[in-house]
Amino acid sequence: MQRHSLTRRTLLSGAALLVAGAAKADDTDVVIIGAGAAGIGAARELRRLGKSFILLEARGRAGGRVFTDTSLNQPVDMGAAYIHFAETNPWSAIAQEAGIDPFSGYRLWGGAKAFRGGLALDDAALSARLSALRKVADVYDDTEERYDVSLAQALRDQDRDVQDAGRIQAQMAAGEDPEWVSVSDWQRLESGQNRIVPGGYGTLVAKTAEAFSPRYDTKVLAIDWSGPAVVVTTDKGAIRARKVIVTVPVGVLKAGHIRFTPGLPLESARALDGLKMGALTKIVLHFGKERFGFVPHQFLAEVGDPTRAMTFETWPFDHDIIIANLGGDYARGIAKLGEQAAVEHAMDRLIKITGSDVRKHFNSGRLAAWTEDPFSLGAYAVALPGRMRSREILAKPLNERLWFAGEATAGVYSMTAGGAYLAGRDAAKQAAMRLSTGSIR
Repeated sequence: MQRHSLTRRTLLSGAALLVAGAAKADDTDVVIIGAGAAGIGAARELRRLGKSFILLEARGRAGGRVFTDTSLNQPVDMGAAYIHFAETNPWSAIAQEAGIDPFSGYRLWGGAKAFRGGLALDDAALSARLSALRKVADVYDDTEERYDVSLAQALRDQDRDVQDAGRIQAQMAAGEDPEWVSVSDWQRLESGQNRIVPGGYGTLVAKTAEAFSPRYDTKVLAIDWSGPAVVVTTDKGAIRARKVIVTVPVGVLKAGHIRFTPGLPLESARALDGLKMGALTKIVLHFGKERFGFVPHQFLAEVGDPTRAMTFETWPFDHDIIIANLGGDYARGIAKLGEQAAVEHAMDRLIKITGSDVRKHFNSGRLAAWTEDPFSLGAYAVALPGRMRSREILAKPLNERLWFAGEATAGVYSMTAGGAYLAGRDAAKQAAMRLSTGSIR
């Protein structure tokens, strides 16, 4: 059955590729697929090294999951918002080159309040929650790397408050429920200062990309790396290159949106299986000038039900917005409702904290549902329990022709735009080193 069903498909797909190949193909040293942070990192490095490249992007814009939305007449980072580990993050230097001075996240800190069922926690309850969070950190520190279990399993012998604190932390930091996150991978992630970009992180990334003339609205359909040259087939024709750097999100790769010939080696396929796209989701609520007694960059956390935790950041940069954050399966379910229903849901949760008067000051809202975005299919990649080595394995070059690079392959810098940039840059360095002289035909 399989042989017969493949015969016609093979002929059709083969014919399509022949037609694409018959068209005049561009020749270049490297094709970079994806004009997000990793693709930009690769492009900057290849330009520095004097190599030719073509930067492809399926969206109509650059930046990927680093995106500043201005539809509410105020810049809002709908994806990555912080320059993490700012002391060494390359985006810090890029911002300064562009004449931008990122703020320290701590300088803007407006304090935090926690609520249970809409009621503010008293001092004793708040102190207990802070103690629980410290206990979570201690437990993770004491978990040996060789026991690469989930965050949830690492906390299984702790009391309910500690388990709940760990669950909420995983949803907000990893965008995922703790059963699906490797504690060993979590523990190795780099920390440091956080900085915020005035005007938007996404704005900075998009402007940086302009120098490399991305080919927008160009979807990659297939990559043939079976010969001495790599042929990248897009919906706008074929491109022939010596090397290819693939920076699309893990969610897109796992969905099979790009066909590889030959298929990926078993080791690479297993590495992909060892990664899972988290679901960190933002819902932006736009109000009038009323502040409801909250100050800029104050965080309100509704923690009564740890499976449905939601935090609200009030008035970032003194703008007239409140940003709701949620993660895990809870966020996936809300994202599937669509923008209007998701915005209404966030408003209902906020009203329990602030009272119904806020509704008369509400203007409109936006949803950043990365799990529903066909070009990302998730927020960022977590390593599954027992699979922390998947990131390094996926980053290995295939036949010195094909590289995967992005936040998923950034090691200790994973799950960040800075890590994505570094992964793209490193892949470009490797590709450039392996470029041979002569024709690629």
